[in-house]
Amino acid sequence: MLGVVVTFINNIAGGASTLSLPIMILLGLPPTVANGTNRLGILIGAISSALNMKRYGYLRLDIAKALLAPTLAGALLGTLLAVTIDDSHFQGLLAVVMVIVAIMSSLGTDPFGKPPEAPPAKPGIKGVLGFLAVGLYGGFLQVGVGFIQIFALRKYTGFDLKQVNAIKNFLTVWFLLLSSAGLFFAGKVVFELAICMGLGGVLGGYLGSKFQHKHNQTWIKRIIQVASIGLAVKLIIS
Repeated sequence: MLGVVVTFINNIAGGASTLSLPIMILLGLPPTVANGTNRLGILIGAISSALNMKRYGYLRLDIAKALLAPTLAGALLGTLLAVTIDDSHFQGLLAVVMVIVAIMSSLGTDPFGKPPEAPPAKPGIKGVLGFLAVGLYGGFLQVGVGFIQIFALRKYTGFDLKQVNAIKNFLTVWFLLLSSAGLFFAGKVVFELAICMGLGGVLGGYLGSKFQHKHNQTWIKRIIQVASIGLAVKLIIS
């Protein structure tokens, strides 16, 4: 059930890991293991959602492919950090990031100025460095990376939220494939729980893409903001 809820929320609004990851930790999973285990459901959900968004005609594959290389390069560096950080430092960092993510999610889609009317033909140095940083964060911590991707993609492309979400899910599939493999081989994944998350992710990704095709996602963002701050406080106390 957690896999369904997480991937549903993640594919229409982003930030669902601010709920699932601390829940796994509070249930007794070591923080770095929870970080690895949490990703499989999100990965499968992102695949399901990306395929459906492509079918609906929202995915601009040319833009997504242009941003793939810097995203993967960053994800590789982030994965190296994820397999070396110790549990206590990870849990403290996670609590701080969850509060930041909740604040970011309330800023709107254009907090740094008006986006362009059309994306550039090729990513310049700012685009490469920006999506390198997004990939690094996604490979390392991953919590709230959907919000960061939405901000970055809106600023870079000027697309509407449905087109942005389609590119976000495409890039998420690839950086999660890389980081999930690295964390798995580092022994940071509880395979049985990850499979359950993955099975739920199939349904959650499908439902998420259907929902965002018909509705907006403001109310889900508000739930994530309140819940993530509460869970962050609990992690700090723990």
